[in-house]
This record gives sequence, structure tokens and C-alpha cells, in this order.
Amino acid sequence: MIDQLGGYSIFEDKGEVKRLIHSLIQQEDPEVTLESLRKMNFSYVITFSKMKRRKEVELNQAEIDASWNWRNGTIDEILQKRVKDAITEL
Repeated sequence: MIDQLGGYSIFEDKGEVKRLIHSLIQQEDPEVTLESLRKMNFSYVITFSKMKRRKEVELNQAEIDASWNWRNGTIDEILQKRVKDAITEL
């Protein structure tokens, strides 16, 4: 799980990506659930739900890889904004 630049890549670890997104959801709105997480070639398509409403967002590999150290608070700003915007739209 090493990328071309020699850094750690969480893109291939679906469980780690799920934990990252779940932590962002909990920070924004604990009532939102992670409905599904589908891996595409170079991205993940994530479906959020709240009550009967659903919202999909696609996060690319670069955004996810930039957040490899998310447990220490290093999360890509674009990824955070995209997740926050999706939750706000619910």
C-alpha cells in the first residue's frame, strides 16, 4: 500500500477509508449514516443518508491518499469540504 511518492496509501484499504468517512460524519452530524461505500477504479462513491434522504459523493484517490494520517488530524481540506457539503445537503 505504498504510492509512487513513497508514502502510505489508504486508498486500497476499504475499511480504513470507511473509518475515515465515518469519523467525518460523526464530527458534522451523528444522525447521518454511511449507507454505502463503493470502490471504483480511482475513486470511492459514498452514499450518505439521513431519514429518507440520500446523497452520493465521489472522492478521488488523491483526496483519500492525502488523508492517510487522518487519525492524527491530517485530513485533506477538499475531502472534508466535500463530505461536509454532502451532509449539509441532506
